[in-house]
Amino acid sequence: MSVSITKKITGYKVVTPEDATRKPSVFVDEPDRHLKLGTVPKPVAASLRWSKRPDLVEGNDSRTYLIRGPEHRFAIDIGHVQNGHAEPFEVWVKGDTAPRGIAPLAKSLSMDMRSRDRGFLQAKLESLAKTPGKPFELTLPDHRQVLAPSEVAAFAMLVDFRCRELGAYDVQGPTPVLDALMSRKEPKTTARGSDCWFVDFANPNSGDNISMFVKELVLPDGTVRPYSVWLGGKYPKSLDGLCKSLSFDLRVIEVEWVLLKLRQLLSVSEVNGEFRAQVPGHEKTAFYPSTVAYMASLIIDRLAYRGLCEIDGSPKGSSGVVAFDKAKARSVATVDTSPKGMPCGACGALAVKMDGGCATCQECGHSHCQ
Repeated sequence: MSVSITKKITGYKVVTPEDATRKPSVFVDEPDRHLKLGTVPKPVAASLRWSKRPDLVEGNDSRTYLIRGPEHRFAIDIGHVQNGHAEPFEVWVKGDTAPRGIAPLAKSLSMDMRSRDRGFLQAKLESLAKTPGKPFELTLPDHRQVLAPSEVAAFAMLVDFRCRELGAYDVQGPTPVLDALMSRKEPKTTARGSDCWFVDFANPNSGDNISMFVKELVLPDGTVRPYSVWLGGKYPKSLDGLCKSLSFDLRVIEVEWVLLKLRQLLSVSEVNGEFRAQVPGHEKTAFYPSTVAYMASLIIDRLAYRGLCEIDGSPKGSSGVVAFDKAKARSVATVDTSPKGMPCGACGALAVKMDGGCATCQECGHSHCQ
């Protein structure tokens, strides 16, 4: 059999045997349409060692690091357990002056640390270490001085340093979550662009005025899948790190993975951060404990709208990532729509709060100052 060349060769590429057998994800962009995913990785096998923090009656060892950023001074505490070898499994944020977005990021990242997939944890930390912001000089525990692009980046760099120090990446094992990523880097469109979904909301107590953008793509079976979340407007820039982390989770083909992250963020609270907002998909309103909790509620609602989960945030079937208790999911994911406050003398609702120095009912609007 002969080979014929029908057009001029303008270039070539050297391909290794490994490259020849690899099937990379292919993204195709079209005007006024979503990005299309050409191939999908295999489902995720059981990965989580613990779905939540283990109950350690005797306590656990930890190491605390102080971060002196350009805007905040705070500490992070990285805990580990001995299981044949030291295993880092959680990170806490300490200090009242910590950036607002760091604590929920640590809460979400702790689940990655409790996974058997160390490759996924390492890849995410390396990505978070590039989060832009106000750069500053960071002194690592080994006394090396490096330039941290932001306070979020410094947080990730210290967690990564401790993981390396404990040898967390030394034990080679399967990487089911990392292998299930639709794309390790966020896919980008050409100048022709693509569609995305966005929503606007404000938290008057914290001063946030946010536009949240959720990018979406089309899977080979026609399913439209959110794969990235970003913010615009007025908000603490440390939330960019949380968005970067959640975008990583959204690109895991098994939606159950990101649902686990989002469900735990529904309970994130902030001092003076509670606010009333419209319940996603409903006309009624409810109180939310923080901006982050409302963001998680909005993303869950979008995933449910796309048919990827139930309205309460529980998955439609299990992928084997971790045992999922639907009854518990409902108790956590269901928003408490009952107002919280003193009883109102006019309507009887427990909804009286101080507003501009006046006790005002959040339900009927009755105020003694009127």
